[in-house]
Amino acid sequence: MLETLNMGGYAVFVWSAYAIALGLAFFLYKRSAKQLKQAEKQAKELGLVTEKVKVKEVSLENQSA
Repeated sequence: MLETLNMGGYAVFVWSAYAIALGLAFFLYKRSAKQLKQAEKQAKELGLVTEKVKVKEVSLENQSA
């Protein structure tokens, strides 16, 4: 098992590459989520987005009355 994790002596390079890739993916996700929130807020302020209206479900029994 340790031989597999050691990867023939290249483990430092391989695992650091995985760590850097995972860190960058997490950073880009957080940054994109922040930019999306800012864009949604700006669109709302400009009036480009309307508020969602909740639709109340009415059963068939109540409609006939």
